[in-house]
Amino acid sequence: MTPPQSQSELQQNTRDRLLVAACEVFSELGFKGATVREICRRAEVNVAAVNYHFNGKEALFIAALELEPIGNLIGADDTGSAEERLTSFIRSFMTRLMGGRCTPHSQLIARELLEPTPALDIIAREIVAPLHQHLSGLVREVVGDEVAPEQVRRCVFSIVGQCSYYRHAREMNRRLYPELSYDEQEIEATAKHIAELSLAGMKRVAGN
Repeated sequence: MTPPQSQSELQQNTRDRLLVAACEVFSELGFKGATVREICRRAEVNVAAVNYHFNGKEALFIAALELEPIGNLIGADDTGSAEERLTSFIRSFMTRLMGGRCTPHSQLIARELLEPTPALDIIAREIVAPLHQHLSGLVREVVGDEVAPEQVRRCVFSIVGQCSYYRHAREMNRRLYPELSYDEQEIEATAKHIAELSLAGMKRVAGN
């Protein structure tokens, strides 16, 4: 006979079910179309549970974005030279982008990019801005203090754009190159290519 759950276990179970349901509903309906009632219906919990555990729809949305892995990505490696840390960041970023199938979490973000709602401001603030700030710091270390801020920004856009291409064009690339498989070895090789190409470009920008 399974022992009854404690109060804390019941609360954690309710919170976990809300997060799973929220990610599904937000990815399907977007932030604007998703309702607390529908999320709670799928989670099979009382409507009041959202305010109790998350203090509202926006906070639940932020929690559903899975920000902890993003924080781990930013702080994945703080040792070595700027070039080594940039390469490590690109490798981790590519692994996150390509390592696995499209999840409700990634669908949620993709939906907001295609059909922006006020939730895109949350994504920009909570996910994209920290990533860009971290990457800008690495680029600045590589190119030096004499390079103009707009040049640093363009380098950041270039790196993110190269990485994002492989995610957005994955299905097209599979049709163009049927033999292509984004396994661990291919992701590692692609990340190395992006890092080497980016570092060579940044040296040119820096005048080295």
